[in-house]
Amino acid sequence: RPRTIQPLSAHHPSRASPRSMGGANSVGEPKEENKLAGPRPASERGCTDVLCLGAFIAFWVGMLVICGLSVSNGDINAITYGADYKGNRCGVGEYADRPRTIYPRIEEDLYEQRRFIQERKPWLIKLYGLCVRGCTSPSAVKINDRGVVKPTVVENYHWVDGSSSTAVDGRPRWQLFLPEVEVLNRCFPYANEENEETIYCFKPTCKSVGQPCALKGDGDDRSWELKSSLTQEERDQCEVVKRVTDGAEFFPYQQSAMREFVTGQLGSFLGFIEAMNVSRLQIGVCSLVFTFVLCYTWMIAMRFVARIVIYLMLVLMFVVLSAAVAITFTYACFLRNDEVYNCTAAEQRAVSYAGVTLENTDVFRAGFFVCLVFWIFYVLSIIKLQRAIETCIAIVKESSVVVGHMPTLMTIPFGATALAVGVFAYFTYISIYIATAGQDDYEEFQRQFDRAGGYASVVAQDNTNTQYFLFCYHLFGTLWSLSFLVGTVCMIVAGGVAQWFFFRDDKDQRSTFPILASAQTTFRYHLGTVAFGSLLIAICQMLRILLEYIDQRSKSLQESNLVARLVLRCVKCCMWCLEKCLKFITGYAYIYTAIEGMGFCNAAKSTFVLIMKYPAQVYINHMVQFILKLLQSVTVPLMTGIYCYYWVREARNPQPMYAALICIIISFFVTRIFASVYEVIIESIFVCAFRDRDKYDAVHTPASIRKAFGMDQRAGQRQPLKANGQDSAASPPPKPAPAPAQPAPVQAAPAEPVANY
Repeated sequence: RPRTIQPLSAHHPSRASPRSMGGANSVGEPKEENKLAGPRPASERGCTDVLCLGAFIAFWVGMLVICGLSVSNGDINAITYGADYKGNRCGVGEYADRPRTIYPRIEEDLYEQRRFIQERKPWLIKLYGLCVRGCTSPSAVKINDRGVVKPTVVENYHWVDGSSSTAVDGRPRWQLFLPEVEVLNRCFPYANEENEETIYCFKPTCKSVGQPCALKGDGDDRSWELKSSLTQEERDQCEVVKRVTDGAEFFPYQQSAMREFVTGQLGSFLGFIEAMNVSRLQIGVCSLVFTFVLCYTWMIAMRFVARIVIYLMLVLMFVVLSAAVAITFTYACFLRNDEVYNCTAAEQRAVSYAGVTLENTDVFRAGFFVCLVFWIFYVLSIIKLQRAIETCIAIVKESSVVVGHMPTLMTIPFGATALAVGVFAYFTYISIYIATAGQDDYEEFQRQFDRAGGYASVVAQDNTNTQYFLFCYHLFGTLWSLSFLVGTVCMIVAGGVAQWFFFRDDKDQRSTFPILASAQTTFRYHLGTVAFGSLLIAICQMLRILLEYIDQRSKSLQESNLVARLVLRCVKCCMWCLEKCLKFITGYAYIYTAIEGMGFCNAAKSTFVLIMKYPAQVYINHMVQFILKLLQSVTVPLMTGIYCYYWVREARNPQPMYAALICIIISFFVTRIFASVYEVIIESIFVCAFRDRDKYDAVHTPASIRKAFGMDQRAGQRQPLKANGQDSAASPPPKPAPAPAQPAPVQAAPAEPVANY
C-alpha cells in the first residue's frame, strides 16, 4: 500500500520542531510514534520508569546504612582468625604472635554437638581451640625407619595447677600425632601416610644381565634393582618392571564419618591447593585467554557453518528423542520379549519417590507417552517450520556479522563479569560483618538503626530476628543489583545492534561508536526500566530462596505429610517456571526499550504482541539458541581443559587433572557469559528484522534474512531509507491530476513525495 514519506524534520533532530524535542528534559515515554526507521533518537526520548530507579537508589541507600553499621559492630577477624576455648581471638592483641588455631579434640566436640549438624546449623558448633604459632607440619611428625612417629606437644597456656579442671580446660598439654592443613589460619588434621617405593626389573633376569639379585632373600631370584647409578643403556635392558612399596599410615582408631572427612579429605584438599598454586599460570591462561579466543572464533565461524551446525544438532536431537522413545517402549513391556528385556522380573521391581511407590513398568509407560508426545511435537515442528528454521539460521549468520563489525561487543562480557564479581564480593564482605556481630552489638545496632529512621524494632523482636532481617535485606539488594547489571548489559547490546541493523549503510545516521552511544542513551533515559524488570526477577528469586529455606527447615514435617511435600514441590516448580518466564519477557522488553524508548509495561506488551504474532519463529529461535548455547558450553570448556591438562603434564607439575578440572569450571562460566551476549545479539536482530518487515517492507533487512522471508526479489529492489525518510531509488512523485481552477494561495506548501515501501 502506498505510504507517504514523512517530512525531513521528522527524521533530523536538528530540524525538528520544538514540540517534538521533549526528550532531553522530559520524564516519561514519548507520546508520538517513532518516525525514524531505526532506534528513536535521543531528542525524542524521555526518562522511563523513574519511580523504579528512585526505589533502586533508595534501597541501595539502606544497604549502605547497613554496611556502615555492620562494619562498626561486626568482626572480620572472626572469619580470618580462629579463637581459643575461652573466646580469645588468635592473631589479635596479646595473641598476635599466635595467629593459628588448633583443635586437639575435634572428634569429641563434633560428637557432643552433633545435633547442630542434624539441624543443618553447623555455624553453631563450638570447637575447643588453642592459639599456636603454626600448624603441625609433616616434618614435625616424621615417621622413623621403625614406623614410630614422634608427636608434637602443645601446652595449654590457660592451665593453672590447682585451679584448672579437665571439664573446662581439657588437659595441661596435648599431643598431636597427625600433620595439619591450614585453612583460614585454622589447623585441621589429615591422615599421615609415608610410602617408600623401589623399582625392580623382573624381566630379563638378574643373572642374564649380570646384575645382583636384589630380592633373593624374599624368594625372588629374578629381580634386580633399577638404581639411579645405572647407565641409561643398562636401564633400557629392562622389559617388565616390578614396583615394591613399603609404607606406614597413622590415623585415629575411633573415627566417625566427620572425622574421616576431616583427616582424609583435607589431605586431598592440601594436595589440590598445592597443585593449583604450582599450575596457576596454565590455569589462568587457558581458562581466560584461551576461552576468549575460542568463544570469539566460535561467534565468527557461525557465519559460515551455522547451517551445518544447526541441522546436525537438530538431527542429533531427533536421534536422542527416538532412542528415548524406543528405550521407554521396551522397558514398559508393551511387547513382551524376554530375549530383549526380562519383563517378568521388571514387574516385580518398584520405584519409590516422595512417599509414592509405583511399579517399574508403570514408570516407564508414563515415560514412554511423555517421550512420544515430545517426539511427535518435535518432528512436526521440523517438518512444518522449515521457513522459520531458515530464518533463524539467517539471523544467526547476521549476528556473527555484527560481532565482526563491532568487536567492542566482546569487551562487554569482561566488564559485566568484573562488576558482578564486585557485587558478589561486597555481599560476601558485608555478610561476614552481619554474621559476626555479637548479641550486644545487635542491641546497639537496633537502637542505631531506629535513630537513623529504620524500623528494625518493628520487624525484628529479638537479636536473632534482627540478624535475619538484615541478611535478607542485604541478600535481596544483591539479587536486585545482579539482575540490574544483566539488564543494563542487555539494553546496551540491543541498542548497539539496532544502530548497526538500520544504519549500517547510512553514513549520516551511523554512529562511530554504537556501543558507547547505546550506553549513553541507556544511562541517560532507561535505567528506570532496567530497575523495573530486575526488581521483578529479584522478587521471584528471593521467593525461590525462601521456599528452599522452608523446604530445608520442614524435612520432618514432609516425611510425615505427603500432601505438604507434594504442595511444596509444586510451588517450587511453579516459581522456577515464573522466573524463566520473567527473564524471557524482560529480555525482549529491554530490546524494545532500546529501540523505541518505551517504558517497561509497554515494552512487555510489545513482547506479548511479538509472541502472539510469530509464535513459531519465537519457538524455533529459542530452541536453536538452546542448542548452540549447550554446544558452546560443552565444547569450549572441554577443549580448554584438555589443553590445560597436557600443558601442565608437559611442565611436569603435580596433579594435572586438578588443574584441568579448575580450568574447565572457570571456562564454563566465562563461556556462558559470552553465549548470553550472543543470545542478546540474536534476539535483537530478530526483533529488528521483523519490525522492519512489518513497518518498512524489510528495506533495511540484510539480503540473507530477506531471502529467508521469501521476499528477496521484491524487497531487494529497494534501497534502505535515507536519513530524510526518502527511498533512494524511489521514482519521482507522480504528476497531480488536473483540478478545477481555484484562487492561488499566498504561498503553497511543497508537495510531499510518495513512495511504496
